[in-house]
Amino acid sequence: MKFIKITCLLFVLSIAILPASAQFSAGARVGVNFATEPAPDLYHVFLARPYVGLFGQYNVTTPFAIQVGLNYSGEGANYKDLGTGNTYQIRHAFLTIPLMIQYKFPFGAYIEAGPQFGILLSAKERMNDKPFVDSKRYYKGTDFGAGIGVGYEFLHNKLKGFGFSARYMRGITAINKIDVVGSDIKTRVLSVGLTYRLMVRETARK
Repeated sequence: MKFIKITCLLFVLSIAILPASAQFSAGARVGVNFATEPAPDLYHVFLARPYVGLFGQYNVTTPFAIQVGLNYSGEGANYKDLGTGNTYQIRHAFLTIPLMIQYKFPFGAYIEAGPQFGILLSAKERMNDKPFVDSKRYYKGTDFGAGIGVGYEFLHNKLKGFGFSARYMRGITAINKIDVVGSDIKTRVLSVGLTYRLMVRETARK
């Protein structure tokens, strides 16, 4: 918890000390993750889990921007062993910090790509209808991935500042400490949701 508080503090400080030579904005995002963690020989489906977070966006130069985020991200997977019929439910919660490079189009749309660092907050799982049990000790404390995304932000009228986005993140490093059926487990998350820029500061470039 101490590390998480420090991370949040650094995020807030980064917003406060950004140089005033360009446009800076901060906002919030909320939506649904469609997550899974493929494992060999197990049938898996995407699991719907919530996400919510904050972001800071720095317009480097038209049309490029850098966006850093701080999100609570619900992830995990639902598995079924087709041979035995047993089902397995995995639930993970991460604090994720994506750093995305955005290319913005004049009409409000944008594309983005970049890395993401994740901190495991909790992990639990169960087999069939048994109660969930804590399984955090079987997983590493961090996750590293990369992703791409698209989005749109309204630029005019009463909807100015609102937007929607879709982002796909794929884990590069394994999150499990021990092999599962002789394989590493990596995250895959498709996020779909809404965004809103809370403040905008514009100053003239020198």
